[in-house]
Amino acid sequence: MDWICGNLADYRGLLGSGCIGVEDGFIRSVRKAPGRGRVRDYTGTGYIVSPGLIDIHVHLRGLEYSYKETEETGGRAAAASGITLVIDMPNTLPRADNRETVRAKLEALSRAPVDHGLFAAIPRDPRRVEELLSEAIAGFKVYPEDLYERSGGVKGALSSGSLVVLHPELPEAGSAVAEDLVSREAHRNCGFEAAAVEVLAGMGGGRVHVTHASCRSTIIAAKKHGYTVDVTPHHLFYSTLTGAGCMYRVNPPLRPWHEPSWLVYMLLEGLVDAFASDHAPHALWEKSDPLYCSPGIPWLESWPWLVYRLVSVGALDLSEFLWLASRGPAVVAGLEDYGVIREGARGNILVYDPRAVWRFPGPAYSMARHYPSTMARMAGRPIEVLVGGETVFIGGEVIEGVRGVNPFTWRRP
Repeated sequence: MDWICGNLADYRGLLGSGCIGVEDGFIRSVRKAPGRGRVRDYTGTGYIVSPGLIDIHVHLRGLEYSYKETEETGGRAAAASGITLVIDMPNTLPRADNRETVRAKLEALSRAPVDHGLFAAIPRDPRRVEELLSEAIAGFKVYPEDLYERSGGVKGALSSGSLVVLHPELPEAGSAVAEDLVSREAHRNCGFEAAAVEVLAGMGGGRVHVTHASCRSTIIAAKKHGYTVDVTPHHLFYSTLTGAGCMYRVNPPLRPWHEPSWLVYMLLEGLVDAFASDHAPHALWEKSDPLYCSPGIPWLESWPWLVYRLVSVGALDLSEFLWLASRGPAVVAGLEDYGVIREGARGNILVYDPRAVWRFPGPAYSMARHYPSTMARMAGRPIEVLVGGETVFIGGEVIEGVRGVNPFTWRRP
């Protein structure tokens, strides 16, 4: 058995000095002192030993979009920042709305060094929902156009009991293409987000998660219907005043300064269930034209430690951060054995220095080179990252040869 010792913490807060014993990928023992086996002892260093972080909204691209990012490069980027589980989105080329593409994506994800899952896209033929459910998917992703064009499939996904993740905008919001950031925000205003939540609610009940909410009204609408909701670093920290140009073009768009302020307030009030990055890498040429560039910000190598600044200034408790960045995403995804230090949990562990203050030098592993967080001030820094008890990051470098697992394989019918 391998042991990792130090100052333990998870969403319940600081748990005290202790040791975690991992064997065959899972935590087999949590005790004050290690037993037999290899020991990595961080006691007395000031480091914190916590569950690995989780990102339930990433775009690892792959397939015909492999020139933007691959499952392996994105997985290494995740590991370098302490993220040990990612769930990939299905707006791939070809679209992951059929068994063949889903299987191809899952095969590619199996080469990532972190644990992984995949949301399937809503199929045009509602009868294919059941077919996709037989694969090891995390659930279904509903895009704005699906609310009209694939409503039958959306209803089938809702009634299946599987998790349904909503991109909260109506399709009308995307009708204009060439816009500066301020015009985009006015055209794709907050009303489209809350309206999309209401449209989905009118299609039937189910397990629904609203992702990358950029407006307080979206969170209010989601909570009214009992849905979970996440927010992204860019909607929390950037606005139409602080972000300009292609690097900050995202969907939903950045909002005027008062909306990020409201998001932080609602975060602190406990109305947000998880952080998510919406990591969206593109080739440099796709981010070059300020009016027509592709939307998306790549985040995987930096976002946890940008957000950790909220802990360093006392706005968030450590327990709240570890809920939002680890346990909360696990609960949303239905993975009870993630994001917690206890016997039987997955042996994904993050050792980090909570006192570190540094500036992000730019990506080392992601293929996307246009990080808006380059040279941004970070708080906290990963020291060692383990996936299933195997070290995947240490000494500032990702270790080759580690492969993650798909936990949704364990829950197949």
